[in-house]
Amino acid sequence: MSDHNAPNDGSTGHEWDGIRELTNKPPTWWAWGFYAGLTFVTCYYIIYPSTPLNLKMQSAINSITGAEMFVHGHSKGIMSMVNGNPYYKGENWTQEEISALEAKGFSELKIKAGDRKYLDAWTAINEMRDDVAEIEGVRADNMAKLATMSVEDIIADDNMRQFALGRSVVLFGDNCAACHGSGGQGTLNKNHPGESFPNLTDDDWLFGGWPAKIVETIADGRQAEMPPKGGNDELTSADIDKLATFIHDGLSTGDAELDEDGVLTKGADNPTFAAANDLYQETCAGCHAANGQGSMKNGDFDTGAVNFTDGIWRFGGDLATIKETITNGRKGTMPTWGGRLDETTIKILAVRVHQMGGGMDAEPE
Repeated sequence: MSDHNAPNDGSTGHEWDGIRELTNKPPTWWAWGFYAGLTFVTCYYIIYPSTPLNLKMQSAINSITGAEMFVHGHSKGIMSMVNGNPYYKGENWTQEEISALEAKGFSELKIKAGDRKYLDAWTAINEMRDDVAEIEGVRADNMAKLATMSVEDIIADDNMRQFALGRSVVLFGDNCAACHGSGGQGTLNKNHPGESFPNLTDDDWLFGGWPAKIVETIADGRQAEMPPKGGNDELTSADIDKLATFIHDGLSTGDAELDEDGVLTKGADNPTFAAANDLYQETCAGCHAANGQGSMKNGDFDTGAVNFTDGIWRFGGDLATIKETITNGRKGTMPTWGGRLDETTIKILAVRVHQMGGGMDAEPE
């Protein structure tokens, strides 16, 4: 119950269940904290965009003042007097951009075509955009210089090479990492060999790894195909077993070696290898070369036929996978990026690929 106490007893005169309401002043530290907080909120309210209003009230105030005091229902704040957003270009939303957002699942958008994208005043987003624009301005000179240089020249120039590698991180992640991995290490999918992709960090190349060839590969893409049975429809299952065993147990291990004419210089005393080599020279040598070292090792930089002697496999090197490859053939596709990326971007990516660890200095003689 509540009782009224005698006046001048240091209370308001109210007591409730033994608890009196006193008139003592709050501690000084608390009062200073309160006033400091109130000051901060007031300053923040004035300096930064804050006051939300509906669009009709916004239009009315703007028309009375004759100035754009409110944008998108919020006050601009006096920060716009400090930072006038020199890079602000007054972009507006287009219907195509809105439709693209809706296609991604943003179904409750309140924006419409013609609405401004950003406040023409200080906001955290505009400050970020200003900073990015300033950085891009600094980069502009180097980007212009890159456009006039060849990939070889970029690699030879320490400053430009480092600049290109720095720029390439996001470009590689956006355009290449989905297939080749974030570090360019490639993927070998044993369960689904057709979903395997080349390793860019080693020195094993199907089409060539010197700068101009890498640019060509990125810009024009690659189409490589091994036909079923190597194009020899007369191959039997027994023949395929012989070829697979010859490649798996002989050429890839070094137990069988071939000279440039396709003559066994090692393993000739093995009757299985000798018989399989006849099939190999008839069916496979046209692409993979008589010595089994692939097209590039033999001066053909356009076929993309693999080297059987280095133990590096595009789709998998176990015996069962080799048999599957011979039986059904393989297709390898590198998409064309020339129509999607500009020349400077392709140069930057070529520098990154070349510098991943296995880049060749120049075209082999």
